[in-house]
Amino acid sequence: MNSHSVVRFAVPSVIAVIVGPLVASVGLWLLSATWDPLDLFNPASPFSFAYEGGTAAIVIMVYVIGGPIALLFGFLLSLWMIWRPPSRLAVNATAVIATAVCLGVTVGGGLVDLVKYSDMRRDLLLTLGFALLAANVCWLVLRRFARPAPARSPL
Repeated sequence: MNSHSVVRFAVPSVIAVIVGPLVASVGLWLLSATWDPLDLFNPASPFSFAYEGGTAAIVIMVYVIGGPIALLFGFLLSLWMIWRPPSRLAVNATAVIATAVCLGVTVGGGLVDLVKYSDMRRDLLLTLGFALLAANVCWLVLRRFARPAPARSPL
């Protein structure tokens, strides 16, 4: 395995972990702004401009929840890229699989209690929606690296 193939294998995971949760946190902030635009100016709302540390806390929370999902997504996408460049369908399927596996391990491993489990079940579609959004943005960034490798001369 040469250095170029190692970089091609590592780039999806690195981009997914850096860009994915950031896209999800911006999406969460925009979604909250559309639900109640006045929350942007309410000092008690964690999504407002005036709330101290609110935006940073949300970004950190999204990285804690979305980081493992993004890492698994990047790893699965890297495996897919060994054989062929991923299509949009493959990227979305990988995001669904990564989200389901990460939430399944969290719940099945006993890492959450029953109260948080009911919250996770309720928020599954929201988490999945943000995972799909982040996966598609990462795919747009990754398309340059996902091109098929040029054919080599047998000589």
